[in-house]
Amino acid sequence: MSDLLDRALAPLRTHPTLRPGDRVLAAMSGGVDSSVMAALLHRAGHEVIGISMQLFDKKTVQTSDGRCCTLDDFQDARRVAHDMGFPHYVMDFEARFRETVIEGFIQGYMDGETPSPCIRCNQHLKFSALMERAEALAAPFVATGHYATIEAERGRWHLRKASDPAKDQSYFLFHHTQATLARTLFPLAHLTKAEVRSLGAELGLHLAEKPESQEICFVTQDRYDAFLEAEGRDPGLGEGEVRHLDGRVLGRHHGYWRHTVGQRRGLGVAYAEPLYVVRLEPATNTVWVGGEADLLGRDLVARELSWVDGPPAGPLACQARIRSRSQEAEALAIPLPDGRIKVSFAEPQRAIAAGQAVVFYRDGEVLGGGWIDSRP
Repeated sequence: MSDLLDRALAPLRTHPTLRPGDRVLAAMSGGVDSSVMAALLHRAGHEVIGISMQLFDKKTVQTSDGRCCTLDDFQDARRVAHDMGFPHYVMDFEARFRETVIEGFIQGYMDGETPSPCIRCNQHLKFSALMERAEALAAPFVATGHYATIEAERGRWHLRKASDPAKDQSYFLFHHTQATLARTLFPLAHLTKAEVRSLGAELGLHLAEKPESQEICFVTQDRYDAFLEAEGRDPGLGEGEVRHLDGRVLGRHHGYWRHTVGQRRGLGVAYAEPLYVVRLEPATNTVWVGGEADLLGRDLVARELSWVDGPPAGPLACQARIRSRSQEAEALAIPLPDGRIKVSFAEPQRAIAAGQAVVFYRDGEVLGGGWIDSRP
């Protein structure tokens, strides 16, 4: 056994509640991360059941580089399970995925928002639907290939960033609670991507060098507008005005839902200075544009809040992140009487977009999060 493999197995051996031989439901997308995750659990002596989730009709989505959850991915997952010696099943979650992820994705754009379907999928499928199946199969744990850290201290569970900041996915997992963290395993928490690939080769996995998936799984060619058209969800408002914040009409658009806050290219208007989408207004079918400085804002309101260890009793001083690829920024989060929360940043933030998640941290630990609201 290499030093790397021994180090990768160590957290599984010292987990406070995971016992040798425990049954674990391993979510396998067919990528290298989830495959190494499942192989590590098997190597550590646990009873692994590999599960691939059928989320949409694969025949209607073209297979392409950078897209996950294709039929080829399922074959890769099945082969890993066969080679390692544990069972693998494909479970049908199409109806639930349609209801909780795709419909919300469509409605978000119709509401002038910028949805984040991967977080919804984690929340409603990987850590809700799978846990229900795990319970039915008498499996105490669900494991995934996410890069994030779960630790137990003084009788409470904590969700923290992964060791590798370049791969950290804690932003996408803010919905976890004490109950779900107690049943979740992230075996890759302390590894880098390069180390995961090395482990894949050491464990004899055929897909150790498989490229990463990047795009939204159910949207082909990264064209969400074409997907919305195919779904027949055009609100029927037709063309509308592109207006500068000073009130001038600069041009026409072909659907406000084809635009997102912060967008610069594809506006179809000529102007002396660079223009950006600043706000979308479905009620008037208007795309509002302005300069770079007009994208800056200090405040937002978030809805549908989730807290890892319960909501704050009052104003919360924290670091907040408004999109997956941004950095956390110092902020004060103040609960509102209507159940939402107001977040005020110490420094202006660029392109705060309704429909994205705002996630609250303190010294690298996830406290909770919610969805940026389009309402003030």
